[in-house]
Amino acid sequence: MSDKGFERSDKMSVDYIRNARGMSEFILSRSYRGPGDTVEAAMHRAERSFGAPATWMHRLRYRNIKDMPVSAYGAILRAYTLAKETSQKAYEAEREQAHARNSKLIGLADLAVGADGQRAETTVPPLLVTHDEATTTPE
Repeated sequence: MSDKGFERSDKMSVDYIRNARGMSEFILSRSYRGPGDTVEAAMHRAERSFGAPATWMHRLRYRNIKDMPVSAYGAILRAYTLAKETSQKAYEAEREQAHARNSKLIGLADLAVGADGQRAETTVPPLLVTHDEATTTPE
């Protein structure tokens, strides 16, 4: 007899499938060209440019699967990382072009975020500090 009938815990595989589905949708959104383009063409384009298997992207999009091979998950993860890096590089290039044009919106965003593009450090008042900790000075 098999013990598989008693094994009902598949939370981890469901979580991996959900993550893979989200990564696959992100990859598709990066390779989809808009009206007139098909999702299948975008899947094959993503397979050529990012290395994501189009068959597994199709299964994740249109079927309710319970498990998938680690090799397919790894390929989708690598493709997701590559698509994310490509999007980040495109954003940086667009931002540099906006700086070259002396865009007022980019200047306002830099002012709100900080001159170097990072969020300005804010000091949070110590709400949970006891009276003894607040009165002692560090040495």
